[in-house]
Amino acid sequence: MAVGIVYYSRSNNTRTAALHLAETKGAEIIELVELNGRKGLFGLIKNMLSASKGQMPKLQGDPWKAIELLDTVYLMAPIWGGQMAPPMVSFMQNADFKGKEAVVVTFQADRKGEGSSKVHDKIKQQVLERGGNFIQGYALHGAFPGKYAGKDYLEGQIEKII
Repeated sequence: MAVGIVYYSRSNNTRTAALHLAETKGAEIIELVELNGRKGLFGLIKNMLSASKGQMPKLQGDPWKAIELLDTVYLMAPIWGGQMAPPMVSFMQNADFKGKEAVVVTFQADRKGEGSSKVHDKIKQQVLERGGNFIQGYALHGAFPGKYAGKDYLEGQIEKII
């Protein structure tokens, strides 16, 4: 069974968790990179505004093709302002999940995961509309925007869900 992890990370929280999960599952890793990536505090603010307005960035390469031969796809990204990070939304708009199982893992500053179920429900709907099977959504704690929660902390959360 071929497993892949599609992720977007701005502050290394999601990246750290995705790499640990990939090592544990023996999964292929697919990083989503914005064509015109935004760095620094100004970039963070622009990204959060884009998320709130529903503006989607263009992605480098063709990450959609990378999932063609996978059976299970983990979708990992932060939640910003109650919305999935725009690069993951861009990926979702073009991804074909026919015959695939999808698992969502989101990260946010809120320890209680407020609003994550709304984001997971949107992703579930998109996966089902594109012929896939939505397995589960996990809401994990990352860190305050622009901060890093730490390797041990993030890997510990992944260990609890696998």
